Amino acid sequence: MRELQVPNLFEERGNLYSQSRDGKSIYGEQVTNKGGRYYRVFSPLRSKLSSSIRLGLKPDIRKGDHMLYLGAGTGTTASHIADSLSAGTIFAVEFAPVPFIKLTSLSGIKDNLFPILSDAQKPEMFGMFIDKVDVIYQDVSQPNQIEIFAKNMGYFGVQRGILMLKTFSLRSDFSIDKEIGKIRESFSIQQIKDISRFHRGHYAITVSSN
Repeated sequence: MRELQVPNLFEERGNLYSQSRDGKSIYGEQVTNKGGRYYRVFSPLRSKLSSSIRLGLKPDIRKGDHMLYLGAGTGTTASHIADSLSAGTIFAVEFAPVPFIKLTSLSGIKDNLFPILSDAQKPEMFGMFIDKVDVIYQDVSQPNQIEIFAKNMGYFGVQRGILMLKTFSLRSDFSIDKEIGKIRESFSIQQIKDISRFHRGHYAITVSSN
């Protein structure tokens, strides 16, 4: 297997994997044992992060990072990020109670994942549970998704961010060029990838603070 730029992520024969210490399948994905090490299939069909990496995105994620994940859902992508952050932590924020139940169960397997039931729009409400944030990953399908992202980046004083930008069914006046322009007002854009091949109407964008 070939290790990628993102720690503990590997590629073999066109498939992505995350190296797992516990060796458990989280949501039914295949787990492979190679030389006594466990590798979980990280499908681009199940994760926007996986698809963006598959299409050439090189997110600046480091194994010791403290990550704030906004819109963690049931934890599919978060579980693979937890594998990647082998010396770090992931604070996974989810607003909906039903997926949060699964996210809570996941934290019993991934001991560096900490679920938080809260509204991503209100970092002042959940910030008390977080001691440090090095990078923000956001996948929130809201009309004000960029404002949410910028608010959290500013509130926690974060220099690195990864935004999964939804581009359809949000507002009648939505324009991708306008949204990219709004991002540039607050951040330096490092990379942009159209991931519609796997996730219709989505872009993966990495930024650094100005």
